[in-house]
Amino acid sequence: MIRVYLDWNVFSRLEHNDEAYKRLTEILSDESKYILPYSPAHLKDLYRSYKKVGMEGIEGHLEKIQKYSKSLFIVYTIKHVLEFQFLDSKESMKQHAEAYDEHEDFDFNVDKMMEALEPFSSMLDSLFKIQLPNFTAKQTDDEKVNKEIANTRSSELVKRLMGTEETISMKDMMQNLMTMSSTLYEDDSYSEWREGFQQDIKVSGRIKDKRFNPMETLDENAQKLQKKDFMELFESMLIGEDKKSFFNKIIALVRQLDFHGFYPDKIEKGHHLDNVETDYEHIAYATSCDIFIVNDNKTKAKAALAYELLKLNVRVVTPKEYVEFIEKNSAEIENGQHLVDYLFWIPTTEPTLEINGRNAHYIPSFVLNYFNMASYPIDNPKSIILQKMDTPNRVGIFVKEIEAIKEKLISFYGTQLKEFGNVGEDTYLIAWLTDELVLIKLQLSEGNFTLEVSQCKKMTRYEKFIASGKSIIGKVSQIMRFR
Repeated sequence: MIRVYLDWNVFSRLEHNDEAYKRLTEILSDESKYILPYSPAHLKDLYRSYKKVGMEGIEGHLEKIQKYSKSLFIVYTIKHVLEFQFLDSKESMKQHAEAYDEHEDFDFNVDKMMEALEPFSSMLDSLFKIQLPNFTAKQTDDEKVNKEIANTRSSELVKRLMGTEETISMKDMMQNLMTMSSTLYEDDSYSEWREGFQQDIKVSGRIKDKRFNPMETLDENAQKLQKKDFMELFESMLIGEDKKSFFNKIIALVRQLDFHGFYPDKIEKGHHLDNVETDYEHIAYATSCDIFIVNDNKTKAKAALAYELLKLNVRVVTPKEYVEFIEKNSAEIENGQHLVDYLFWIPTTEPTLEINGRNAHYIPSFVLNYFNMASYPIDNPKSIILQKMDTPNRVGIFVKEIEAIKEKLISFYGTQLKEFGNVGEDTYLIAWLTDELVLIKLQLSEGNFTLEVSQCKKMTRYEKFIASGKSIIGKVSQIMRFR
């Protein structure tokens, strides 16, 4: 099945009268083809409406999420990975609202922090009295350098943190930091930081010109900061959880793209940094799926480039683009012979790439609504293996996905000749042999789910396969039950 992630702008407009959304709704309503999970980012988007109209006011949105997601919820766990869980949308929203209501009611400052950490007050008193040097206030012997520092936009912003004196106490600096952090998501100070940075390093206007490769400008920015290229700069800035977590790494990368001027988000009344950060979370959660449908061009551009830089196989499209793609590529595999003919036709076309002596083809239309890569030995184009292109953030294999393909193949080829194991177990294999001696083998082993289609010359090859199949062992990293 095809996993599709919708940003909230798209999710909320399903069933609308707009022609593109009406058709998109029809397409995605096919439960035999599509899986449509929701995530905490959708709840964050809804929380803003909840604050204005209460839970009853967003009930219709929650019912829509429930209708299409079937309770499938993507979560980021304490193990720093994404996982699918099953949680009713109303229950998840209730939990989210309770947690965020408590967070918003919590007014924090240095004095309150001191009260909370009262047992350590003597140690904190000493720490907070430490005087830190303020490089923006301290003059050098070089007047030119002093002038350059004073004229940078960044220095003005740093003054908010460090003040104007030559030193500042640790306590005062922390209070300034808390004050700045508390308003960062609610005002336009992020824009000031971003614009100041871009002016100080003189970001080229070419980054906004579609005629030029944006990576050239991004690499130039990095070189001005003494790094070889943009990705080296990005990697050098990762700290803490961003290093451990692929999910956080994606968000950090998109944030850096924005900060360096690549399709920057506009910060304005009603659309502050918290809205932007939620968009970035959507980009990260979407990596658990095959397709990300988004209606915002800036989010789309940043997602596409981030996925490319991190080598993630997630297609990013607008609702209209996806509808048009389906309209042009909606031909279904009609029967078993059609499937075999199609797969044996693939080697007659130019391969996408070559891997370890095998030609590989990317198939954007998803064969049997799951597989999007076909590969075969260069010297044997009649031995095709179908699989799904993997990504570092892919989440498990659903039992429902395996069952759907199995049922389709049974409808094509009839009762299987041999079956080892059961769907949902660590290892599973089922096979058919056509009258033309084409071996069809669906297999799950060691976390790999594949469909192999091979032209056999002799029946003995199949007999050998049956014998060897009994000894197949493997362990899948994660099997998700989804019924």
